[in-house]
Amino acid sequence: MDFVTYQFESPAQFFDELSDLLEEGGFHESPEAQVNTFLSLLVQYQDEFLDPAGRDLEQSCYRLLDSDLFQNNTLSIAASIIDRAIQVRVTAVCNISKEDEMNPRHRASQDNHDMWITYNVLLYAGQELPKIFNWMLKSEFFAKLKYQILQTDHMRLQPLAVNLMYEMCRVQSLKPCDLALADEDFLYYLLDLVERTRDDTDEQLNYGSIKLLLAFNEQYMLNSAACRAASNYTPSNLLLATLSDRPGASCTFGENLIFMLNRAEDTALQMLILKLLYLLFTSPKHSLNEFFYTNDLHVLVDVVLRELRNLPEEEESLRHAYLRVMGPLLTNTQLRNEQAIYKRAEILRCLGELGGGDQDDDLRARLWEQELLEQQQQQQLRQANASMRKLTYRDRQSSASSPAASSYSSFSSQSKYTSLGASCPSPILTAEMERQQPHHTSTAV
Repeated sequence: MDFVTYQFESPAQFFDELSDLLEEGGFHESPEAQVNTFLSLLVQYQDEFLDPAGRDLEQSCYRLLDSDLFQNNTLSIAASIIDRAIQVRVTAVCNISKEDEMNPRHRASQDNHDMWITYNVLLYAGQELPKIFNWMLKSEFFAKLKYQILQTDHMRLQPLAVNLMYEMCRVQSLKPCDLALADEDFLYYLLDLVERTRDDTDEQLNYGSIKLLLAFNEQYMLNSAACRAASNYTPSNLLLATLSDRPGASCTFGENLIFMLNRAEDTALQMLILKLLYLLFTSPKHSLNEFFYTNDLHVLVDVVLRELRNLPEEEESLRHAYLRVMGPLLTNTQLRNEQAIYKRAEILRCLGELGGGDQDDDLRARLWEQELLEQQQQQQLRQANASMRKLTYRDRQSSASSPAASSYSSFSSQSKYTSLGASCPSPILTAEMERQQPHHTSTAV
């Protein structure tokens, strides 16, 4: 890689030079070399001229992506940036020069600076042109990202590498060699990472790791479907197996999964979460149907009801996904053991408005049994109230005429009126107390 040394007196001069480098017809031998110099300038002066919040870097990336130089040479320039990102690791690990052997920390710092710029450029480029993520999958970059995620000595790069890997998993099915990298040990690491970062002020790494796990789950589902179609063999879902092996050790993952669904606006992310929820509730082999706390399940019911009411008509596939989750959510989780179904009336009303066509048989039976039980309880309550109303004044007097009943009635009435009269001197209570007082006196005599 060619590193160019410049002297700048102000940030304005620096950014002007970046713009000049993106003009076609310069002194560089190729567009790839021209962009390589552009990246090297960003790497060399990032601490001096780029703000820590990343706004300057973002603007510089879009300046590159919008330039005629990039637009006219997209494939070759993207390939050169991907190669640069891969070669940084090779240089850092395998090709340390004699001069740098004396100061390996300095060399590692330079490599981290280079990866920070290069990864960001690839992330912005892929978000603008998703086919760039496909090109990245054709290289060794997926393995490079796993290596980078497992390196904890430079925490700024870790969430960026997680995000890049997530985006790559979204664009197409992984090759068998890449899917093999998402092994059980890597899943354990990511789940532990979610637990360790639960209290971090910056949520990027925590939520990014959850999103990557969701993307892996979809990749396992795609692989299972392909294997089933080719050889009638269904491989195990590694994420479900790993969660099953960690009872009680992935609480933050479960809590934040529902929290992310609650505030998610991206349809793709909602679908990823709903796919995993459905598997958790319907996979008896892994015994994960009670993976969540009951209070979290109540929140999930609220989220499902809200989304079913508010989704626009064109979001038919997303609505169907929410309906598919609702059935096993109510019938397979610990919610099935509740005496009264949480939000049953709202669920029935919502399903009625939607036509109810997506209810499964277990959900229909559960809702119907609960409705019958409530009707029986209401009928029994009405009968009891009716029996009480049929008692006349004479009936109540005759039932109180026995000596035991009379004694108890006199005592309870006297104590009741005395206590009430002391705390609330009502004229009616006072008159009643005066009426009964001579009777008790004569009895005593």
